Amino acid sequence: MDIISLLKEGNSYNNFNKLIEFGKFSHAYLIVSPDEDYNKAFCTLLALRLNCASVCRHCESCVKILSGTHPDVLTFPKTKNFVVDDAKGVIEELNVLPMLSNYKIFIINNFNKATVQAQNKLLKSLEEPPENVIFLINATTLETVLPTVQSRTQKIELEPIDLQKLREFIIEADGKVNENAILEGAGYPGITLKYNENQTFLDNSNFIENILENMKSSKDVITYSSTFSIKEGFEERLNLLEHAFDKLLTKIAAGEPCEFTKEGIAMIFEKINEAKKQFLANCNLNLIADVLLLGILEVKYICK
Repeated sequence: MDIISLLKEGNSYNNFNKLIEFGKFSHAYLIVSPDEDYNKAFCTLLALRLNCASVCRHCESCVKILSGTHPDVLTFPKTKNFVVDDAKGVIEELNVLPMLSNYKIFIINNFNKATVQAQNKLLKSLEEPPENVIFLINATTLETVLPTVQSRTQKIELEPIDLQKLREFIIEADGKVNENAILEGAGYPGITLKYNENQTFLDNSNFIENILENMKSSKDVITYSSTFSIKEGFEERLNLLEHAFDKLLTKIAAGEPCEFTKEGIAMIFEKINEAKKQFLANCNLNLIADVLLLGILEVKYICK
């Protein structure tokens, strides 16, 4: 299963596909999710569908879109972020008639990083584009996208992918899957892949698992705390610890044996949340780690 096949199975695509079938699609869409790669792939999928009803990926249009050589599917920005020169480039292309397609499609990536001037420059084009023009704009957040841009586009909030389907996709793409990467990616394929391929993340995952398996005394707390309290990756380790206890809750719900009780894990979640607050308040990391790990050890003994 590749990324296009994975996205074709989602509700976000199915809803868009119905709009095309009934001829009710808009001239401008704002695709939003925290996953930059997911956003880009989804825009590519929509461009494919607008040119090929079956998204066959073998016809001339599909091949050219996937290779980035289709004359009627233009991608911006041309450098890192969408700036005024990119907006001017879009405007220059607007009235050039399509060569191979019924539509002139503009894919604008990472619009949340676009300058205010560039966004303003694009407003008139978004409001009154030529009849055959379609904008597919994507962003990882709406906080920096001007309200005037948002009001001129139809918003599609991409839903997370089913975790089992995502797990199968990651295994096929990478040959292996780290369950913590699945949990941390929260259903977003691009984010999950990055975690799954990040050695530091994998090392932190193994470190947290080691804590749960082998931390049995206050002496062990001192040993683990020295690594846990390293500033780089500290927040990630807190998140991984939270995921680890989420998985233990799943075990308990399934009736599997667990050295922690449901009530004990609830106490630990409170301790992790407190540690996160202290981290954001720039408290001493050694102290945060010591208190947290000692607290987990204390709960472990209470649960016995």
